[in-house]
Amino acid sequence: MGFNLEHKDGTRDKWSGLRALFEKDRDFGIFINYQEKYNLNGVDGPYIINNQLYEVTKENKLLNKNIDRKEKLIVNVGNSDNDQFEFQLKDSIISEPEFYELPEKLVVISDIEGNFDGLSSFLINNGVIDKNFNWTFGNGHLLLNGDFVDRGENVTQVLWLIYKLEQEAIKYNGKVHYILGNHEIMNFQGNPRYANKKYKRVAQLISKNDSLKIATQYLYSDKTELGKWLRSKNVIEKIGNYIFVHAGLSPEILKYKISISDINQIVRKNWDKNLYDEEENNKVENFLTGKKGVYWYRGLSQDYKYYDKIKENELNEVLKFYQADKIVFGHSVVEDIAKEFNGKTINTDVKHGQEKNSEKTKGLLIENGIEYKLDGKGTKTKL
Repeated sequence: MGFNLEHKDGTRDKWSGLRALFEKDRDFGIFINYQEKYNLNGVDGPYIINNQLYEVTKENKLLNKNIDRKEKLIVNVGNSDNDQFEFQLKDSIISEPEFYELPEKLVVISDIEGNFDGLSSFLINNGVIDKNFNWTFGNGHLLLNGDFVDRGENVTQVLWLIYKLEQEAIKYNGKVHYILGNHEIMNFQGNPRYANKKYKRVAQLISKNDSLKIATQYLYSDKTELGKWLRSKNVIEKIGNYIFVHAGLSPEILKYKISISDINQIVRKNWDKNLYDEEENNKVENFLTGKKGVYWYRGLSQDYKYYDKIKENELNEVLKFYQADKIVFGHSVVEDIAKEFNGKTINTDVKHGQEKNSEKTKGLLIENGIEYKLDGKGTKTKL
């Protein structure tokens, strides 16, 4: 038997096991801080740095070219349908507002994790976009409640689709909201533990650095278009009387009396640090970005190893402080869109279908103040 311990920087301590003596393609021995070698695997990108565009072809070649930032760019999706769409780069990227009136219709989905087929067909079948991936939701709002990166094989394609829809929605007085989750922020910190292996290799090649931590940090830094864009997003927003946050709000947040604006501001200043494992002196920063913070806390849904599930009286105090009626969150997987505490919480993190048109893919619709469950086939059921 061997052992294999992965570190947060992507290196491993490993023992090959005795079988390696008899296998030609496997090294024998004990390796400390071993850097595994990764390969590109199918179409990926584009990655844009100033006027340079990088993309990976079906033949696993990384191409690089100069672009005119005003021209339309093509995204090729690595799926069986070879989907494709166009988008244009934004003229400027600014931080998002945190407060909105409740629109007539608002669709919420979370925890897609690079699953382009599940996301795109869900949006098509529920009238948010058409088959050419264009916005058809008028003045409606679409809210993406964190964790749209890692695990899956079409992360960049998912991100560019959101980027494109943001611009189109504005033309119809609609809006796309993207709340950051723990997986986006792990990549800010250079922790690609849950990333598909091909993203580790492309990060190394584009950054010209074999350190997975440094390479991943570079890919998600403000030096790249996607990194700069993601860093303009919030970790919490309030729309009408609903709070939207990826993981949740611990009752302990009331000790610090932090406003929604302060939460976003403090997290934005600290999200490159791993305060989950390596706390610093500031208690507020440690709390907001740590184990009970807004993109890690699981207590709205379950008991967890560091704390118990929130009690209804505690939830009521949190809602009262933030002058809200309900919290909508993801992060903690449930079998179905779940309401708890007399409807004061709604969990949207389900095991989405990995294929198109799957009834397993689910989201939330709030239409004229009434809540519905949507699935990937377009079925609408009142909650």
